[in-house]
Amino acid sequence: MADRSFCGSTNDLVSVPQQTLPTPRSCDRLRPILLTNKVAPWFGEHTGYQQLTRYLAQLNRNTRVITPQRRWRDRLVGKLYSTYRGWPGRNQFDAAAEFRFQRARGGPYSARHILHFDEHTWFLDRWKKAPREIVGTIHLPPSCWPAQELNYLSVLSSAIVLYQRDLAFFESKVGRGRVRFIRHGVDTEFFQPADTPAPPIHILFSGHYLRNTAMLERVIVRLAARHPELRFHLLVPEMFRDLAGLPALRERPDVTWHAGISDRQMRELIASAYLVLLPMDESGANNAVIEALACGTPIVTTDVGGVRDYGGGSVYPIVPNNDDDAMLSLVERYLNHRHWRDEVSVQCRHFAVTQLAWPLVARQHLTAYEELAA
Repeated sequence: MADRSFCGSTNDLVSVPQQTLPTPRSCDRLRPILLTNKVAPWFGEHTGYQQLTRYLAQLNRNTRVITPQRRWRDRLVGKLYSTYRGWPGRNQFDAAAEFRFQRARGGPYSARHILHFDEHTWFLDRWKKAPREIVGTIHLPPSCWPAQELNYLSVLSSAIVLYQRDLAFFESKVGRGRVRFIRHGVDTEFFQPADTPAPPIHILFSGHYLRNTAMLERVIVRLAARHPELRFHLLVPEMFRDLAGLPALRERPDVTWHAGISDRQMRELIASAYLVLLPMDESGANNAVIEALACGTPIVTTDVGGVRDYGGGSVYPIVPNNDDDAMLSLVERYLNHRHWRDEVSVQCRHFAVTQLAWPLVARQHLTAYEELAA
């Protein structure tokens, strides 16, 4: 797979003129302070929302990034800080990072961004309403929040949400006009279409969280009976292979399981797949979706959560959740119409480069900081 640049590559399906990217009015004076951590241990150097930190640092020289450090002194600091704050059972490395995040010098143009607010809600327990300069990104739909933690949304004063369906709900908690929608970014320089066309036999499923694995099993069984040439690749961590439907797929000769692979190996899996088969029960932003888009691999998924914000229904067709017949019919349409599949592939890549590329998304974050916090 050839390396290609974000703008102007002859191999890119679209290029974005630099002048079309929104530039914050006061980018140079902003002082972003970012608290981040790698939420999923299998995320590599090119996957996950924490990639935002690298691109913000390129755009703004004042950017400071704070991450949990697994050092003995951080364990001690975290223990002392969590005891002082009355946080039983806190991860001590996370608590130490929050301590450094709170003490980091900002100034009148600072924005303190908690990239995974869902993981750091306790940090706001000292306030009835947090300062405006603290911005939290909300990743999970309301149905995924424990009831006791929903109260912390009302303490937050500034928020970024990665999909639109529940904006009104989150704004009712955070405050009117205090929530911004920004799409999750993807590394379009790394995740790219394969140099050779994908064979029409490889179907990829990826992930476990909020997936409808029972529907996946039903659809695979029916597809395999009608198209015995198909081969299914399931990228699922071993600890999650007991989810509904997955045990029935373990011994199938047409199913290959993957786990613990590198970003490069994952990119090859996605780019070499004819389709990504991804039934889901719920969704905010989804890494499997955006990486498939960047690789130009059409996605067959369900109409839930934030799927429509990431091209569902406009860039590629989607089906109702648990409508096995509709999903089967859509897969067969792709199998029977290669030219149409390749047209959708081009549209997927175009959407990723023009809407999800990290340089664009990072600039949108700087604009949000200026509007919400600084």
